[in-house]
Amino acid sequence: MLRRLGLAGLAAMLLASCSSGDDTSSPEPTKPLVETTTTAPLPTTPVVARALSPERGSVQGIGGRGMVVVLEFTARDASALAAEFRLGGALPPPAAAAKPGRNPAFPGLIVGLSTTGTTLGGPTANLANLFQIVSPSRQLDGSLHVSAVWTNTQVDFGSDVDATLVAYVVAGSAPDTNPVSQANIDVISNTVEVPFRVSSVTDPGAAVAAPPAAGPATTTVLGATTTSVRPPATTTTTRPGTTTVAPAPTTSTTRAPATTVAPATTTTTRLLGLF
Repeated sequence: MLRRLGLAGLAAMLLASCSSGDDTSSPEPTKPLVETTTTAPLPTTPVVARALSPERGSVQGIGGRGMVVVLEFTARDASALAAEFRLGGALPPPAAAAKPGRNPAFPGLIVGLSTTGTTLGGPTANLANLFQIVSPSRQLDGSLHVSAVWTNTQVDFGSDVDATLVAYVVAGSAPDTNPVSQANIDVISNTVEVPFRVSSVTDPGAAVAAPPAAGPATTTVLGATTTSVRPPATTTTTRPGTTTVAPAPTTSTTRAPATTVAPATTTTTRLLGLF
């Protein structure tokens, strides 16, 4: 009995010693097997907006023309996003130039560009009506996807300048000008904001187009050299030489001996017969 009590006391002392050691040192946190990454949460707005072009920090167009803006909007509830198909505006060949303002095919769209010229209303102008293409599509999950595309043919948005694109969607019809604050309007999407640069006239992309102009000149010179050298050397010199040599030995030499010998033989035979 005493032996059992002694063993039990010894075990209790060892357990207390281990417990006291654990209290003095803080346990290391358990590391996850897979490192987690921080990602931006998806917008919780009824409409999710994205800009596919321009990319952040890119240089758009050549000489202030040819910027390409591609926007995408997705609504889980199709009724939250009103849009119809549109193909028109200032697309080549030249047509009636579209004016800034609300886009009747996409009435809730608001787009602003910080470098918009004063003739188009300045940076506060809503450029939604300049978008030549509006295309809605239904997805398998019932959501509505709307694409909006615009490119400029005139230098109305600056050249060799930094610009910022802003786009979002409001409920109902958008105003013709971008409001200074979104406090008094019903915004139903996240706001897309993309900084980029409008190209200059001396943009490196324009200089690349210069070499093709020199190409035809080089090709013409080479063509003239080839034409001048090949025909005289090959055609004119060879053919006359062959024609002149062939008739001379065949016609004159062969026929002359045959004509001379035949009369001589006939004449000699007849004379002997007479004597």
